[in-house]
Amino acid sequence: MIKYDPERKTVFSPSDLKLESKPTKCVLIFDDEIWEDYVLPNKDIETFPVTNAFGRVFDTYRYVETNGEKILLVYPTMGSAGCVCDTELIIASGINKIVAFGTCGRLSSDIAQNTIILPTSAYREEGTSYHYLPDEDEIGIDEDALNIAEQVFKEHKFEYEKGKIWTTDAVYRETEGKVKLMQERGCIGVDMELSALLALAKYRNIKFTEFLIGEDPVVNSEKAPLPRRNEEIIDVALEILNKI
Repeated sequence: MIKYDPERKTVFSPSDLKLESKPTKCVLIFDDEIWEDYVLPNKDIETFPVTNAFGRVFDTYRYVETNGEKILLVYPTMGSAGCVCDTELIIASGINKIVAFGTCGRLSSDIAQNTIILPTSAYREEGTSYHYLPDEDEIGIDEDALNIAEQVFKEHKFEYEKGKIWTTDAVYRETEGKVKLMQERGCIGVDMELSALLALAKYRNIKFTEFLIGEDPVVNSEKAPLPRRNEEIIDVALEILNKI
């Protein structure tokens, strides 16, 4: 494997999308249920096309106004490499604060479906983060942003758990041995983006945090599912974004 190269000069750089409203804050929405059922039909959310330097048009960008400020909403590509490429573009376009949310697999039988999971760190079993930070198994999260997110979820009376997340590129290679290993290391959820986005945020020196919705049962749980509070989840994400 090629080792981490600290050289910051690269052959290609992300292009400025020249967003007209010049937003500095963004919510990355990895949850298709919330994007399709809440964002797309919402008449208060502004639709606009985005064109990159090569003329490709994206229809995965929206604006929502909060406190007189336009916040960018983005439905990013799933997986570490794709979402980092998408996020590089918006950082190059002026975004310096990001809250992301999506779903994750549940690695604990004590966690009910739809429980909010607040990551405390992520295990790096994807390839993208190693191009942004030196080799290390685990990457930490912004503690100040984590504390803000926890307080906001408490105020809105959400049930949540805090713990480590295992980020992997290969959802269909989650073997019993790997699941057991990650449980032993304290992981309570598994996703495909977190560690890569944490590495990007540290490299680009932006404010970033993420929360997850516990969904697929990687291990069996007899707990009854919690209600999925979709409209409230995006409102909470915006509130966290405005406080970090």
